[in-house]
Amino acid sequence: MPNTVRPPLVPTMTSVVLMTVASLAFSQQPSKAQSPSKPSFAEEVTVTATGIEIDIDEAPAAVTVIARDEMDDAQADRVVDMLRRVPSVAVVGSGNEGKLTSIFTRGTNSNQTLVMLDGVRLNTPFFGGFDWSRLSTGGLEQIEIVRGPYSSLWGADAVGGVVHLRSRQAREGFEGRLLGEGGSNGWQRLEAEVGWGNQMLDVFASGYDRQGDGELDNSDFSSRQFLINAGVNFGKRGSRLGVVAQSVETETGIPFASPGDLRPNRRQWGEHTLIALPVTWHINDRWSLEAVGARIDASVDFSDPDDLFMSESRTDTTSEQLRLASHHHLRGHVLTWGGEWRSEKVDDVSNIGPNLDHEQVEVTSFFLQEAWTPSRALRLLLGARWDDADTWGSETSPRANLAWRLSERLELTAGYGTAFRPPSIGELYYPFSGNPKLRAETSTSADFGFVFTKRGGVSRLEVTGFSTELDNLIEFDYATYQNHNIGSATINGAEMAWTRSLGRRGALFIQATYLDTEGDDGLPLLRRPEWSGTWTLHGQLSQYISGDLTLMYVGARDDVDPITYQRVSAPSYTTADIALAYSLWQGVEATARALNVFDEKYSEVLGYPAPGRRFFFGLRLGVDTPSRWRGNP
Repeated sequence: MPNTVRPPLVPTMTSVVLMTVASLAFSQQPSKAQSPSKPSFAEEVTVTATGIEIDIDEAPAAVTVIARDEMDDAQADRVVDMLRRVPSVAVVGSGNEGKLTSIFTRGTNSNQTLVMLDGVRLNTPFFGGFDWSRLSTGGLEQIEIVRGPYSSLWGADAVGGVVHLRSRQAREGFEGRLLGEGGSNGWQRLEAEVGWGNQMLDVFASGYDRQGDGELDNSDFSSRQFLINAGVNFGKRGSRLGVVAQSVETETGIPFASPGDLRPNRRQWGEHTLIALPVTWHINDRWSLEAVGARIDASVDFSDPDDLFMSESRTDTTSEQLRLASHHHLRGHVLTWGGEWRSEKVDDVSNIGPNLDHEQVEVTSFFLQEAWTPSRALRLLLGARWDDADTWGSETSPRANLAWRLSERLELTAGYGTAFRPPSIGELYYPFSGNPKLRAETSTSADFGFVFTKRGGVSRLEVTGFSTELDNLIEFDYATYQNHNIGSATINGAEMAWTRSLGRRGALFIQATYLDTEGDDGLPLLRRPEWSGTWTLHGQLSQYISGDLTLMYVGARDDVDPITYQRVSAPSYTTADIALAYSLWQGVEATARALNVFDEKYSEVLGYPAPGRRFFFGLRLGVDTPSRWRGNP
């Protein structure tokens, strides 16, 4: 049983490494912090859409890539803040930073989006889904978001789509960066990165420390992360054996058990450790192998000494994963086949007693995919995957995507696929509500759209309509007081994304989403706005100033009144965020940003007010020393 009092997050090994990184980065003689020129959207690449690295323009599916420069321009500290500007992605947070945050992709449930870091699954095996409140942009190279059913390639939970985080690899030479920031409500943020590489070795390490007081009593939060990506290159074709390690510590105050029920001592702590060993082996020009083995250990401690029933609890989860993919390039065909094995375990105990004791699920999977390009105008993607577990049975997930280029500027796209979300360990075995007879939730999805690219690739317009049928949804049945596969839902919608390149260092984005959802009760699904959209301008705004300006609109949506528990309509809201960086001299920038500039009063979840207008100011330092391996003397 967990202790009632846990020490605060005092400096730990993560903090020591963070300070060491900062010292190393700036012990060198600083030169001009030249961030590489931002590629246009036409030059961005994705791995998630097909399992192989391709240009985003060649992906026969809806894909958004958020590059490192865009994250830097927005000065975003959380991944979820960048996801707010992605078509068909709705973000729902329970208050300020550190509080439970979920996303809905194309209207599907919050536990029906797969989250990965460098090919490693991050979704929790306890009750499914993923808490986005703790995930930082620190150490990431890019974020890939693919929308639609992807269980044929990536397996469980990829019903609405996949969010794939790609950690940064060091370039040849030395690079380092340090960011310090302070602001409203006791906000403090420190980030450091350092990287070095040559033709054989590369090491990139990053760390951050962020904390704030929040706007309410007992709404403070803090988190720390250390992330490293290191590798050894071998062979003549770019083969690499790597290691990815991530450690995250979080602490947050929870100001109330429910809206109006104040809890001054309600706290939560979290720890997360990931170790992965990825390898890419290019056997010859036509055959390559990819494999990754990983282990994730996570724990969540909860304490509320004022609660007479559940005053403390602890949940420990372990996930072990192994994935192998073989890619074969054969005259217009890319054949991919492989398999995956995953073992997940959960322990949960409270002051009442044990709830889950070493409950475990093992999953074995096999997949096959064919990417066929019969002509310059036609691309076809076919795939299927079989997943099997002793607990919930087996699922077969087929998928087909077509891209047909009618002209140099216009391309039609179409897709069809099925996907699934298996019951979580908590849904299967948690006392009283658990049901070991649960089956997987399933979906059938189709989409159709077009992509129009202006001559020269200056701008790109993508419009897609989609439809999804969800069956066997797991819901709590009050008649039996147990989970059952009794839910269903229908989702129809359309998304539009327009991007205009402003040279190699900036872009203008406009995206809008329309959703029409209906549950088995005939009512719209909760917290999915019918209309939403964003307008974003980012990049080099002048000779000395870079930054990001974002306007976001979220329309009315159904929610639950926190007092009466009746279904009500949550009002729409519009927010604006501004981030600016001014170059003082070589390698030194002064940063400033304002969030919720209009001081909009709104809640993403009714009863949990979002933060008001806030200001942040900081200093960003950088050094980039090219090496002779980049062709320099």
